Amino acid sequence: MTIKKNIHAQLPASTKAYICAICGAVSLSSDGVCKVQGMGTKADWCGIEHTSPVGKCKHDKHNKRYKCTKCGQVSVNPELLCEPEKMSLEQRL
Repeated sequence: MTIKKNIHAQLPASTKAYICAICGAVSLSSDGVCKVQGMGTKADWCGIEHTSPVGKCKHDKHNKRYKCTKCGQVSVNPELLCEPEKMSLEQRL
């Protein structure tokens, strides 16, 4: 039995990204979040366990979001996560 693992390109820890003040997701572009809270680097969230519930996108700004299966962080860009998994519509609303 062959197990197929989803392989993706990861960005360096110094990669800058925008953080959404409403839903908590991160994005490489300011257009990818509902309301920009500020900027951080991938090192600011990658690998840090996310214990609070995933924020819901209030304005449906981005229709694709990914959640890290390892730490629970949410991103618009899968490259910003260690082990991204596409979120279902129910998880995003």
